[in-house]
Amino acid sequence: MIVNLRNYINLPTSITMRKQHKNNDVRSQIMKRKTIKWLSNIILLIFFLLTVYIGVTVYQSSKNPGSLPRFFGYTPLTVLSNSMQPHLQSGDLVFIKKVEFEDIKVNDVITFKESDRKFITHRVIDVKEQDGQAGLVTKGDNNNVEDSMIVTKDHFVGKQVAAIPKLGYVSNFASSPIGFLLFITIPLTGYICLTVFERLSRKEKQHTNEEIVYK
Repeated sequence: MIVNLRNYINLPTSITMRKQHKNNDVRSQIMKRKTIKWLSNIILLIFFLLTVYIGVTVYQSSKNPGSLPRFFGYTPLTVLSNSMQPHLQSGDLVFIKKVEFEDIKVNDVITFKESDRKFITHRVIDVKEQDGQAGLVTKGDNNNVEDSMIVTKDHFVGKQVAAIPKLGYVSNFASSPIGFLLFITIPLTGYICLTVFERLSRKEKQHTNEEIVYK
């Protein structure tokens, strides 16, 4: 009987390659699970911050009508016009920080209160005196004329320190009842259900494996 030794020689190599492929598949599955878990945690953090932001906004607005909410020392505002193009666009979310009025300089972008319900975010183009006290002359970058109102310390809100393009629309919608339901309640409920389902599946699989071992 003639025995083909080549097949026996190649057999260990084939087994090793199959093991390597299996190990690669396991590593790939582990990486996918870690990636999904990481993304889920990021999404949950975003939903949590949105929920806290909306809650703080609603509470402060109900406690002090006409005042601006403050979130971790910053006031988020949605740009409603294009008067500050190209620096700011309509729909951008700007963050206003409370600073000393005396520290404001020409070219700073500030927010001031024009009336009980109207707040303006424009650039400082000059510093003057108004009734014996310092006043700021402002103008929108996209406007042809300066603002008629001289901003004093009493009307000053803060300085613009950051902006996120178009996030203001999302923030305004998320603050509405329908937006809160779509952006917060439904996704958060889905995430909780998915987490519970994964844990139950894991326990069931572990219980099944233990039964197989004992048998």
